[in-house]
Amino acid sequence: MSELIIVGAGLGAQSITLAGIEALRRAEVVLYDRLIHPAIREHIRCESVDVGKRPYDAHCRTQAQINELIIAHLQRGKRVVRLKGGDTSVFARTVEEVEAGRAGGARVTLIPGVTSASSLVARVQSALTDRRAAAGVVFITGHTKADNLETSYRWDALVNLGFTLVIYMGVRNMPVIRNQLLMHGMAATTPVLIGQSLETDQERIFATTLDEVLSCIADRQISHPATIIIGKVARLSEV
Repeated sequence: MSELIIVGAGLGAQSITLAGIEALRRAEVVLYDRLIHPAIREHIRCESVDVGKRPYDAHCRTQAQINELIIAHLQRGKRVVRLKGGDTSVFARTVEEVEAGRAGGARVTLIPGVTSASSLVARVQSALTDRRAAAGVVFITGHTKADNLETSYRWDALVNLGFTLVIYMGVRNMPVIRNQLLMHGMAATTPVLIGQSLETDQERIFATTLDEVLSCIADRQISHPATIIIGKVARLSEV
C-alpha cells in the first residue's frame, strides 16, 4: 500500500522532529516547500520535487497541481513525503493534501513541526499565553481566499476576547488589519511583535505598537515571510 507522510519541517535547520527526519530518510519521493532549510533537504536520499508556492505569484505551482502530483506518485506505489514549512496544522492546507492522499488510496500520516509563532516568541523569551496577560491565543491569516478581510472575521470578538492575536501572511494587508482592530476598540498602544525570515541568516525581529506598526513595516522594509503577534505578551519580550 502506498503511503503519504505529511511532515512539518519547522523554519530553520533545527526545528524538524526526529520523526520528521526519519520519514525523509525512508521516503521514495519528497515534495518540498520553497522555504525548507537546505540543511533539512540534505536528509533526502531519493527523488525530490520543489513544489513551493510563492505569495502573490500567479505563475507558481497551485495547490490543485500539488494535490495532483501527490496522487500521481501514490498511484505509482511510492512512499511520498510532503515536506511543509512550519507546522502541518497551521495555515498549511494540510486537510486538502490528506484528502489527496486518501483519493490516491494511501495510508496517511501527519508529523507536526514548529510553527513560526512559537519560534518567534521563543526567540524573544516570551510565550503566546501568560496567565497574567493573555489566557488564550487566536491564529488568523491576513490573506483570505476571498480577499475580503473586512468581513472575514468578527473583529469585535477578536478585540474583546483579550487573547494574543497571531497573524500569518499579514504584512501586505496590515493596513486593513490595523484599521479594523482600532475601529473595534483595540488600544493604539497595544504591543506588536514582528518576526521576518525567522531562523534564517536574514532573521529580523521588531517590537512596535498597533498605532506605529505601519510605519515600522514601511521604515524597516518588512516583507514576507513574516509573522505578527499582537497583544500583551509582546510587551514581555526581550526585543
